Amino acid sequence: MDSRVIAKLQLLPPPGGLRRFAVANLINTVGSGLYITGGTLFFTRTVGLSVEQTAFGLTVGTGVGLALMMVFGRLADRFGPKLVYVSLLVVQAMMMAVFTQVRSFSWFLVVATISGIADRGISGTVGSLIHAMSDGGNRITARAQLRTATNVGLGLGTLIAGAALLVDTPQAYTFVVAGNAVLFAAAASMLAGVHVAHHRVSRAAAVGAVRAPGPLRDTRYLAVTAANGLLALHASVLSFALPLWVADHTGAPKWSIAMVMIVNTVIVVLLQVRVSQRASAVPQAARMARLTGIALAAACLTLAATESLGPVLCIAVLLLWTVIYTAGELWQTSAEFCFGFELASDDAQGAYQSVFALGPGVMRALAPTLLATLVLGNGTRGWIVLAGFFVVSGFLASTAALAANRNRPAFRRPAATTPSTLPADRSVASS
Repeated sequence: MDSRVIAKLQLLPPPGGLRRFAVANLINTVGSGLYITGGTLFFTRTVGLSVEQTAFGLTVGTGVGLALMMVFGRLADRFGPKLVYVSLLVVQAMMMAVFTQVRSFSWFLVVATISGIADRGISGTVGSLIHAMSDGGNRITARAQLRTATNVGLGLGTLIAGAALLVDTPQAYTFVVAGNAVLFAAAASMLAGVHVAHHRVSRAAAVGAVRAPGPLRDTRYLAVTAANGLLALHASVLSFALPLWVADHTGAPKWSIAMVMIVNTVIVVLLQVRVSQRASAVPQAARMARLTGIALAAACLTLAATESLGPVLCIAVLLLWTVIYTAGELWQTSAEFCFGFELASDDAQGAYQSVFALGPGVMRALAPTLLATLVLGNGTRGWIVLAGFFVVSGFLASTAALAANRNRPAFRRPAATTPSTLPADRSVASS
């Protein structure tokens, strides 16, 4: 893509620390695309584990990681988000390298647990790092640009991993996991060279922070976190329910699944930043959350209609579904970016961001069972029930966010800060 087009669409932040972060994230997510596509086959066909053993190990890792997310958020507040984030990237690089040598379930379980902890820690601290590298006016846009890079990276990684699937040998699958290790290390190396000013809280501000409610005592913030987590179920509708529904319940050819994924990715890459700029304040984001529920409900009803259609008409309806669903996805993620930043205490971004990430994280863990039971097991009726679920969730997210915003002056107190000895990159605006 021409650089002038990239600049016009604002797909990348301006030159400086945030752009390096976006490029590092792109590199990292190419590895994620490799791993998501070929990792399970590596464990079953190269390591020799059963599907059940693989699922159990990965589930344990995710569960332990979710339980420890706030620990990493506190560490980010104490030592700086960059140090914690880069350290977790290094741990992931090491674990991916170790995976290539694992040949037993017991060692797989150990490595998968450490990897799961690092993975959830990365998700829990990325918001804090963006906050530290940007100012109040561009952090929501920066988060959207990071998500754009994520989608591009995942797409590239998936395409590369497709070659490994075609070769279908143990060596090819080992290459997928080893490649992920190399890309984690490359991303860590790139971020290590970006200096981020970490401001230590003064003694007076520390006393005020203790008196102010933390994220686990901030009931309004927890309500927004929970409601946003409910809306985040849509991600698993795309990645889990849709492929199984199209393959088992419709007359559409299986290649139409890839078509949907490609169209969705292109729309997100082109429009995520623009849509997020319309959610720069909580009232605007709350309105987007309500629209999200309506759009996702319409998408559910549209998908329900595909069960009785012929192949050609079904493909056309799937394309319509993709547009409707992606609109809901763009609105939900944009509202999520605003809620996560604007409703959090500036004195404890690491802790608040890690707690906020728990909503989508827990839903990701529960979603396969929930969707398999509710939707795939009940057909059209299941999609109708899910449509109602999304409408209610959008209303709850909007209402909770507006309530938290009204209460915000009571807990958001600007901190008196003392800069640490860490040098600041002049191109990076510190928080």
